[in-house]
Amino acid sequence: METLLFLGGGVLVGYLFRKRASLQEKVEKGISVMIWVLLFFLGISIGANQEVIESIHIIGWKAFILTIGGIAGSIACSYLVYLKFFKS
Repeated sequence: METLLFLGGGVLVGYLFRKRASLQEKVEKGISVMIWVLLFFLGISIGANQEVIESIHIIGWKAFILTIGGIAGSIACSYLVYLKFFKS
C-alpha cells in the first residue's frame, strides 16, 4: 500500500512540476544516484549472505552466462527502444 502511495505522490508532483526542465534534469540524475545506491545495498546484501558467498563456486559459469545474457539483452532492447522512440 505504501508503494502505491509513494508512486501516486510522485505522479502528482511530476504532473504539477512537469514544465520545469531543471527539475526533470535533477530528477533524472537523482534516479541514477538512487539506482547506484540500490545496487550498492544489493551488493552488501549478497556479500553479507554466507550461503550465497559459499555457493559462488557452485553457481559459477551458469550465473555468469545468465548475467552476461541479461546485460546484453537489456542493452539490445534499450537500443531498439532508443531507435524506435527517441532518435529523430
